[in-house]
Amino acid sequence: MVARKPFDALVRALRSPDAVAAAEAARLLGELGRRQAVRHLLRYVSTSRHYHKTLGFEALARIGDASACPALRRLVARPNVRDDWYWYGCRGVRAAAAVALLALGDDGGAAYLRELADKQDDVFYCWFGPAILRLPPATAAARELKARITVEALHDPGARRTRHTDPGVVTMKAETLGLLATPAACQALLDLMRFHSRYVRGQAVLSLLQASRAPEHLKAAEALADGDPTDFVRIKAALALARSGRPGRAAFIAQAAASLEDLFDRAVAIEALGLVGGKEHGPVVARQLREADPYVRQCALEALERIDPGAAGRAAQRLVKDKALRVQLQAAKVLAAREA
Repeated sequence: MVARKPFDALVRALRSPDAVAAAEAARLLGELGRRQAVRHLLRYVSTSRHYHKTLGFEALARIGDASACPALRRLVARPNVRDDWYWYGCRGVRAAAAVALLALGDDGGAAYLRELADKQDDVFYCWFGPAILRLPPATAAARELKARITVEALHDPGARRTRHTDPGVVTMKAETLGLLATPAACQALLDLMRFHSRYVRGQAVLSLLQASRAPEHLKAAEALADGDPTDFVRIKAALALARSGRPGRAAFIAQAAASLEDLFDRAVAIEALGLVGGKEHGPVVARQLREADPYVRQCALEALERIDPGAAGRAAQRLVKDKALRVQLQAAKVLAAREA
């Protein structure tokens, strides 16, 4: 699959019949940030009929080329995906285009986002809540939409519980609460740290320490790191604590990255180790590049690029020929970044 040049390999993958791989290629092109990718990404988001293409809109927003705006305005109205009002897919694609426009300083999709907000739609308050709160307040529309997202819109403070039970929805709301970072948001996150889903508890503890490092919040995170029944949540809590400067937590993550039998949880630990940083963790991550599971290899290469770019570049030379397409693409991105 891999083209002669790493950047060209990523562009070529936008046309992959594997919808997830095409979306990964879009994400990686966004991370590279090259304006030469814009026309390829615009073709991808215009012609793909898969909901995964929301990553293409995020990539265009990240690159920051306003020449994309006319095409994005058209996609807000006609997203080229099946309309499925009972689910979030079609609305999600339209919202992704609208949010990308606002990130580029264009309010051409703001009316659609207002429509979603007026209907209390979780596409606005949940799935795109974090992206909306991260928008620069450059336009009146962006400021207005950001102000619509409040703790009260996300959480029932009287009942001290979330207004939803679906773990995917609640996980995204936990991320949004962390960005609000008010005392009420912190209390809502403490509530969510008792939620039944490990994914919600894991995001809630990350969001809590992003919002506040008050002693009582650090103590609550330590309780999860030491006592949660799942490896997933203990890793997420350890990551939150390590990034807050608490000693010993990175060592726990490194041990998990080296030894967990559950390969998904091991990949989570590898990713966390990359986010913690520290070149001393490079050997632990590098050993996972030979793991049989392709997702572990992909996460390991991405983490190694953060920890030790030189080692990642050497590993990528081999992994561009990996049998798994998504690992090839991660390797191509590493090599393309070194070419820049």
